[in-house]
Amino acid sequence: MSMQLAPSGHIPSLDGIRAVAILIVFAAHAGISAAIPGGFGVTVFFFLSGYLITHLLHREFMRTGGVDLPAFYMRRLLRLGPPILVTLAVGAVLVWAGLFQGEVEWRTLSSQVFFYYNYFAQYGDRHEIFGTEILWSLSVEEHFYLLWPALFLGIARGWVGLRFLGLLLGISLVWRWVRFSVLGHDELAIYLSSDTRMDGLLYGCLLALAEARGVAARWFPQGRGRFALLLGAALVILVSFALRDALFRSTLRYSLQGAALMPLFYYAVTRAGEWPFRALNAGWLRQIGVWSFTIYLCHFGVIIALEAHGVAVGSWQMVVAAAAISVIYAAAVAWLVERPMMRWRRLWARRGGRWANCPPYGCDGPHQSRRSTMDLVRSTPCSESLAIASAQVSSVISVSA
Repeated sequence: MSMQLAPSGHIPSLDGIRAVAILIVFAAHAGISAAIPGGFGVTVFFFLSGYLITHLLHREFMRTGGVDLPAFYMRRLLRLGPPILVTLAVGAVLVWAGLFQGEVEWRTLSSQVFFYYNYFAQYGDRHEIFGTEILWSLSVEEHFYLLWPALFLGIARGWVGLRFLGLLLGISLVWRWVRFSVLGHDELAIYLSSDTRMDGLLYGCLLALAEARGVAARWFPQGRGRFALLLGAALVILVSFALRDALFRSTLRYSLQGAALMPLFYYAVTRAGEWPFRALNAGWLRQIGVWSFTIYLCHFGVIIALEAHGVAVGSWQMVVAAAAISVIYAAAVAWLVERPMMRWRRLWARRGGRWANCPPYGCDGPHQSRRSTMDLVRSTPCSESLAIASAQVSSVISVSA
């Protein structure tokens, strides 16, 4: 069975998956979930990002015979930049007003804005606005996308095959083992570094290419066998949560989770109208998915600020207040920041721009309708790297555990 797109180009279930992931991360940070680690959210969102970006690159390649790299990077800049800059600016004002904790320090802010914070947090003298530590995961994504479009072109033009991606995934696992067992790097360093986490996106890329080439249907059974595969994938993920050995958590854990997500994503997309995936396409859940990037940017700072003002982590008051503030902020950013940016892109297009009519993560063609553009925007990853972090390095480890 192949992926069934809506006439608009919307890919089913992805907004719902994104919403579930942000809820997992939010629950971990708010102190109401010990069963599912918040760090699993970043793995889900890395996978989703690679999956959807690769689908969009494939569409562009099939339409034009290539990939417009300047347009690709400009779209990402215009999608990620405004919400990040606005959120950092709001955080800085709140720190100066005494409502948020942390420091406004230009070197740390620069590392966050220019996407090298995941390494600066490890090796630099970091002084961030509390709650912005989660921006490390965006650094991983942007480092990956410096490399992936060129590798995608090599695959699309037949220079290398899907087996090469399998080789890269194996090399990633071995490299994590080398860093942990030979070089002596700790679990946090493995968790934060681009060179040890980019394979999370590559698993999603592999699934998207397998679907585009028609081989995914041969990988995943379509009859009753799919239930056994889904159950097995879920069990693999649960076991990866339960095992506490540091070597496993720093090496094989990420590979097993990435591999297990492949059938889960495949069936969620190709069988979106069936149980249990039908629930992922509920309107309210999709809306949370649409706003999830901005919720991701702000929610942890909100939780830390509420705790500093006497609201207990794990209490219903924390959950309600943090959720309400985060959703209201995300809706405001969507209305006041992201909508004007979309209008600006359309205006630029009428003046001859080649990328401005495209949604933030891709373009479905020069004659794409307004409705299809909006639907595709809603199905694209909010960079969706929902990370686990904390005001202190030690709490990053404890929440992601």
